[in-house]
Amino acid sequence: MRKQRCRPASFVLAISVLAASACSDTGSPAQPIQEGITITLADGTIEGAVAGATRRFLGIPFAAPPVGDLRWRAPRPPARWSGTLATKAFSSACPQRPSTLGTPSENEDCLYLNVWTPDPTPARPLPVMVWFHGGGNEFGSTGDVIPLGLGGLIFDGQLLTERHDVIVVTTNYRLGKLGFFAHPALAAEDREAPFAGNQGLLDQRAALAWVERNIAAFGGDPGNVTIFGESAGSADVCFQVVSPGSRGLFHRAISESGGCTTRQDTAAEGAALAQQIASAVGCGEPAGSADQLACLRAAPVGALLDSGVAVGPVVDGGFLPDQPRALLAAGAFADVPYILGSNADEGTIFFLGIPPVTSEGEYVEALHARFGDRAEEIARVYPVARFATPQDALERVLGDSSLVCGTYDSARRVAAAGGRVWLYNFARWVQIPELRPLDLRALHGAEIAYVFGSPPPPTADDAALTEEIQGYWTRLARDGDPNGDGALVWPRYDDASDRRLNLDVPISVVDRFRRTECAFWWSVYDAAFE
Repeated sequence: MRKQRCRPASFVLAISVLAASACSDTGSPAQPIQEGITITLADGTIEGAVAGATRRFLGIPFAAPPVGDLRWRAPRPPARWSGTLATKAFSSACPQRPSTLGTPSENEDCLYLNVWTPDPTPARPLPVMVWFHGGGNEFGSTGDVIPLGLGGLIFDGQLLTERHDVIVVTTNYRLGKLGFFAHPALAAEDREAPFAGNQGLLDQRAALAWVERNIAAFGGDPGNVTIFGESAGSADVCFQVVSPGSRGLFHRAISESGGCTTRQDTAAEGAALAQQIASAVGCGEPAGSADQLACLRAAPVGALLDSGVAVGPVVDGGFLPDQPRALLAAGAFADVPYILGSNADEGTIFFLGIPPVTSEGEYVEALHARFGDRAEEIARVYPVARFATPQDALERVLGDSSLVCGTYDSARRVAAAGGRVWLYNFARWVQIPELRPLDLRALHGAEIAYVFGSPPPPTADDAALTEEIQGYWTRLARDGDPNGDGALVWPRYDDASDRRLNLDVPISVVDRFRRTECAFWWSVYDAAFE
């Protein structure tokens, strides 16, 4: 039931990969596999496999299946098992509809994680890096593979493990209506979690607690854990940084294209969305009651997925006791070394298949459709004359407003509160020849292939950039500072000098990157709190 074959994954991520590789049932490059590798954990014995110089264990349960009465509850510990549990294939993706950002699934039994660790067992405990996948907290899984006939696993921890002496963990978490459902009756069900919503974020925390309890058996150091993620996973890293209940479960953080300082829904707003979902699936009355919640728990997964209501993280009074920016301002966050950054051309991917705007009038009209009364003001900040085409201007607006400037805002607020921050811009254009006509440039998700190094890069320049990026990431994981090993010095971020690393060929340091444009968007974010 849990075994996955090679299957379509995020087109966003797929076009960022740099070469093709053969795809096996785990999505990894074909290579000799040694079976029968076992480790005994508190919950039972697991059997994985060895590929190259890496032991891998795929589909380890870190929580009880969130089904029946456990639907929407905070994650519970997994049941112990007897005998040996085979952990050689990825688990099912969590429930989601077909999309360019994930694999369709209605299987709620999806709370599993994966571990890559050196073979043989390391002589000293190694740093641990725990990955949260992207997909808008609606789509994606740890087992996503590269589509378009390219093959290969997107989030393959083998190369990071073998080249940089770290242990890599990737984890599923509940998504969408199953993972961010703020029905008010949930708050009365659990004394240990008397709040509603953020189930997916609680799953991530449960995975971190599992790592704390179990990673030593794999040769990892439970006192040196880095959380890292991209897009929604990047924002989720930021939420974990400000969540008091996650404190101490990780010791470094990396956010790739996503922050958390824009306004989040309140508990009341989340409850109103839950009521809309309830009405859509025929559980409308009595609103907010335990009986309504029981009706919702009996609803088919497909009906919930098709309810047409978008949900996300909420200020629930528990996982998020306040808006993240307020927690940062109060100094109420994990004081951990923190890398944040975004990609130069975040917006290009979101217009694939959509006819481009070709005139200034169409550009302004498109701004009105997305931003309403602020359209004229935005057009002054991003005048068409500054760009090669009106479409380029529109793509820049969308990328800056949604990802570049939000991540930048989170970095400066963490730094202003005394946090140790390093900021980057990823600027390397996609190198797949077949995709160059799409003019995607340094698109959303493009850095992932360099962070994981799989599939292998097509040119010597890209191989060198991969090694440099992996070096910065893993030095942070090892030492709490990305610098060292003769790499170009990455200056720590502060708002006065406003310097960041520009990840391109060659790597450089830039200052005040899109400061003027982002200052405008920061004012827009601020207005949402007024």
